[in-house]
Amino acid sequence: MAEEDEKAQDVEKQDAEGVAQESPPANAADKKAAASGVTPFGSSIDIHYGNPLPQYNNGPVKAYVARGKGNMYKNLFALVCEKHLTPRLKAASIYESIINPGLVKLVKRGVVYWPPTKEQRYVLVYEDMLGTPLLEEENKGGLGWKQEAVMEIILPPITDVLRDFKNKDFFHGNIRPSNMFGAGGSKVEKIVLGDCLSAPPSYAQKTLYETIERGMADPIGRGKGEVTDDMYSLGVSLAVVMRSNDPLAGMSERDIVRQKMELGSYVAITGKDRFTGSILELLRGLLHDEPAQRWTVDEMMVWLGGTRLSPKQTTKRKKAPRPIVLGDKKYLQLPFLAMDLENDMAETQRLVDDGVLEQWLARSLEDSNAVEKLQRAVQFLQDAGCGTGYAERLVGNVSMVLDPSAPVRFKGLNIFGDGVGATLAEQIVLKNDIKPFVDMISSGIVLSWAHEQDNPFLDVATLVSRFDGCRSSVRQNKVGYGIERCLYTLNPECQCLSEKLAGYYVMSPEDMVYAFEDLCDQGKAPALFIDRHSSAFLSIKDRKVIDSYLYDLNASEDYKKILGNLKTIGTIQKRSAMPPMPALAKTLEAMLPVVYQRYHDGNIREKLEKNIKRFAESGDIAKMAALLDSPEVVEKDNKAFRTAMHEYMTLTKEDQNLELRLADKKSFGKKTGQDVSAVISSILASIIILVVVLLSFSGRSIF
Repeated sequence: MAEEDEKAQDVEKQDAEGVAQESPPANAADKKAAASGVTPFGSSIDIHYGNPLPQYNNGPVKAYVARGKGNMYKNLFALVCEKHLTPRLKAASIYESIINPGLVKLVKRGVVYWPPTKEQRYVLVYEDMLGTPLLEEENKGGLGWKQEAVMEIILPPITDVLRDFKNKDFFHGNIRPSNMFGAGGSKVEKIVLGDCLSAPPSYAQKTLYETIERGMADPIGRGKGEVTDDMYSLGVSLAVVMRSNDPLAGMSERDIVRQKMELGSYVAITGKDRFTGSILELLRGLLHDEPAQRWTVDEMMVWLGGTRLSPKQTTKRKKAPRPIVLGDKKYLQLPFLAMDLENDMAETQRLVDDGVLEQWLARSLEDSNAVEKLQRAVQFLQDAGCGTGYAERLVGNVSMVLDPSAPVRFKGLNIFGDGVGATLAEQIVLKNDIKPFVDMISSGIVLSWAHEQDNPFLDVATLVSRFDGCRSSVRQNKVGYGIERCLYTLNPECQCLSEKLAGYYVMSPEDMVYAFEDLCDQGKAPALFIDRHSSAFLSIKDRKVIDSYLYDLNASEDYKKILGNLKTIGTIQKRSAMPPMPALAKTLEAMLPVVYQRYHDGNIREKLEKNIKRFAESGDIAKMAALLDSPEVVEKDNKAFRTAMHEYMTLTKEDQNLELRLADKKSFGKKTGQDVSAVISSILASIIILVVVLLSFSGRSIF
């Protein structure tokens, strides 16, 4: 298990690379400048928070005017990330390496002090060269573009961008007409794709533009997609731009998915509009519902080159000759049944327990593979003895047996495995109930889902490793473990969500120390700095700065907890060669009297306090921790204590003997006098004998 944890943390550390904060925490000067309606982003950019740019919004993430200074681009816009939505920081480092005029240019990213909320926020600043979006988000109809316009204006730049995405293994996730901008003035001459980094993958994407499988998931839990998913989004976008009517108008997101499943994406999206010529091949190829059969970037480029390709036929979903009934509905196909099982869990359990579902799978669908998986899933749950949660876990497991390509369905959640981390972060920030996530992880349902996947693009090994580690962590209630550790394991890009760091955007151990210094400087220091969130965050980011001190942090004694805090912060300061932290050091010094009391030697305590005070004044927390953790000082104190204990025991023994003798007061004086007389007589006798002997040797007589 220790080896598996080591491997899991190595993966987590690799995933977190390139996610470090780009800007230091806001200082007093930043806050003062912000009062003028402008918040500075470093020395080269000003963000005008009173001037919004709604056309550039990415869902709930709002855009604002920004201005560059000096050699920086003058016309900019800033997207200010929402606290509950984790921005795609690792993807941002890849995005920055893609130089393409069809992509909006990312100029700078990092943390700023945001006056409207009086807290730090992560910000992405882009060059403002977009123009207006092709389609307003609220307009779900079509634009009625001609095929020639699409071929000339949209396809060349988008195809070039998608080719770069393929080469970089990058997923955009926000390809839609409302995020396609017509640069070049009032007349659309070229298309530029907008932001895709300010929220979790596809969070702001309407279900219409998502594949059937991703459309089933909650927007926050869609997880990392692939280029093939972007190809599908492009196909939908082209259809929306060219069609004149919207056949899905007024439908809910769930009904749109069902319509796509029933009719196929192409028919569901195009409706009564009829497309002819070569564009029909493209639309059918891009809107193919089977990922393996969907057109690739290379095939689209061949098609653009003039080569006609035969549209790939969609495999029809298998239908049963006889339906199975759930509630008051009849079902002939597995995906529809899988989607609705959670609507009536009691009836689902009856269908399973009575063997009705198994019999239907075997006789009507003749699906022996599904029967075998169903039997295995039910047996596993029965052996686990789920108790009151049996029905919910049964529904979740049976759903994935019937439709393995769908997301995990559990307690109202619909999430892909790699989307759990972003969803959990949102729930914690919004202070919603996170018990379903605890149950989801501890039950192992995500592990079961991962083992059922045959998607070649999904990194099953990493997913299994992470959730296996989380399953172990969630069973422990110690500081550094629990659901908090699961959060940072599954979402390495997430900021530290400790309540003690509210208002700060902490992305690294160094950020945390800077935030603590700022809190202490304002006189807002907490009783202790390291809590469950910060300890789990630090352990995932860099286990060497805290794991050695988790025993102290979990101790019941106050002095051990204080030492654990001091050592952790001191280690971060030393390992990262951070500057002095005088306010934080003095705050920690004020906590140390309870630690000094653990030293026995008064002289050592006095010297410790004197040296610690000197280090605190210089802001050197690392030296404070090193001194209190010095084996030499501890050994010297223990040695002096052992010597003192020995002397004390000797004196105590003498005292006890005197007490025993004093118990008989009548005989104590006589006996003592007799003893003294005997001693004196012995001394006098010895002196007389010595004198006689000396005189006898000298030949003299004493008489």
